[in-house]
Parts: sequence; C-alpha cells; structure tokens
Amino acid sequence: MDTLLNASSQPPRTSASPASLIERATVDVDALATVDTGGQWYLQGACRGLDAAIFYPDPDIVEDVARALTVCEGCDVRETCLAHALGRRELTGIWGGTTERERRQVLRRRRSA
Repeated sequence: MDTLLNASSQPPRTSASPASLIERATVDVDALATVDTGGQWYLQGACRGLDAAIFYPDPDIVEDVARALTVCEGCDVRETCLAHALGRRELTGIWGGTTERERRQVLRRRRSA
C-alpha cells in the first residue's frame, strides 16, 4: 500500500519545511486510482470561492503553504481532488491537501513499483 501524508490545521511557526512541521494523517493513495474524478466535484470543494492564488504559494514560505493545506484539511472532496491532481500530473499548487513535492514523491514511487 502506497501512502501519502496530509496536513493538520496547525500552521507551522518556524522556517523549516512544511512536511517536517505539520502533523500528518495517512491516506491510501493506491485506492485513489479507483476514485471517479469526472463530474463537478470541485463545486463542493472547501476552496470554492477563495482566491486561487492561495493554492499556489511560494514553497519556501511555510506559513503560506500551511494556510492552503489548512483549507484542504476539512474538505469533503479532498481525496477526489488529490486523485485528479495525480491523474493529470498537476505539477504546481496545493491539491487534495498535498504539496507539489508530496505528489512528485508519490508519482516516483508508483513508477518504481
């Protein structure tokens, strides 16, 4: 089972990397392959109506990354959003409660499996 870590609501308070500072919960990304990303799932996203720039933060500004991840935390369509991002190889932004780096790691593990 391939797993990915998702963010908690506590924003980091130092300049270390987001992944090292945010409490994590495990998600089974292998199961995401079966998630239907068709339709208008994005209309139910917690991000709906927010400025899209929030979800394209500078990866070096930990507070901005944490703010975007916090929006995703309680989202009802987070797994669908992540499945969409992995399926379309979204290279930038916060998708499904994950950073660009986290999604690249998942895709690398899938290729080597």
